[in-house]
Amino acid sequence: MKSQSYIAKIVNLGLTLFVVTALTGLILGGVQHITAGAIENVQRQEKAEALKAVLPDADSFSERPLAAGADPMVLEVQEASGEGKNVGWCLIVSTKGYGGLIKTLVGLTSEGTVSAIRILEHGETPGLGAKAVLPSFSGQFDGKEQLPLRIVKQTPAAPDEIQAISGATITSEALVLGVHGAVEYWKTFLRGGVTP
Repeated sequence: MKSQSYIAKIVNLGLTLFVVTALTGLILGGVQHITAGAIENVQRQEKAEALKAVLPDADSFSERPLAAGADPMVLEVQEASGEGKNVGWCLIVSTKGYGGLIKTLVGLTSEGTVSAIRILEHGETPGLGAKAVLPSFSGQFDGKEQLPLRIVKQTPAAPDEIQAISGATITSEALVLGVHGAVEYWKTFLRGGVTP
C-alpha cells in the first residue's frame, strides 16, 4: 500500500513538472515569436548604421554573392555605391577571439585601403578584449594603407602597426587577421570593381 502511494506521488510530481515545463516552453516560444521581428529590425538598423560608418561616402549598399573558393572567414560582401559609382566594399568577417567568434565589418575603399572597421558581435572578456569596440582601438584601423598590419605592444611607430589592447593580445590579433582576410578577398575577387 505504501509503495503504491509512493509511486502515485512520483507520477503526480512528474506530471506536474511536465505541465509546468511545457507551459514555460510555450510561453518562452510565444515571447520569442513576438519579439523576433523587432529584434531582426534592430539588427538590420544596426548593420545599416555600421555600413554607413565604415564607408560614409556611400549612399547605397548591395549584397554580392560570395566567390567560390573564398576563405570561409568572409561571411558577406556588400558593394558600396555613391553618386552611381563604386566607392568601396564592406566585408563581414568572422575570426576566433579569446571568448569566441568575433564578427567584424571591414570597410575597404575601391583602392583597397581600409577605411574603418566596426565590430558587430563578440564574446570577449569585459574590461579586456571587449575594449576592441572602443575607438581607441578600432579607430587605429581607419585609413590604413600599409598592409599587412602588425600588432605591437607599444605606441605604434610605423604606419603598418596596430597597438594591442593591454591583456587582450588574442582579441587584437583576431581583428587584424579579419582585416587581412577582407583585404585578401578584395585583392583576389574585387580589385578593379570586378565582382565574382
